[in-house]
Amino acid sequence: MQPIAKIAAFCLASCLSASAAWAVDDTLMNALESSKASGRGLTFYANGQAIPGVVVAIEDRYLVARSQAQGTIIIRLDRIDGVAGFINPPAGERKPQ
Repeated sequence: MQPIAKIAAFCLASCLSASAAWAVDDTLMNALESSKASGRGLTFYANGQAIPGVVVAIEDRYLVARSQAQGTIIIRLDRIDGVAGFINPPAGERKPQ
């Protein structure tokens, strides 16, 4: 494979992985915004820890949540591995049952 072709393949792979990361980010943000709007709790998974709470505010780099056990919780968005809870996906993403 020629060096130009290798560079082009690398750039294409980088763009595809970046777009996949943005799709995951959008899903995470939708879950956080749904929790904020509905007041339903989520379990945040950050660095191997499970943190239950309800989203109060979402900022550029962090979110503010509250819980009965911990009070106010501030979590950096880049540290969140995932969330779990009973949230409603956006209307376009609902799957038939």
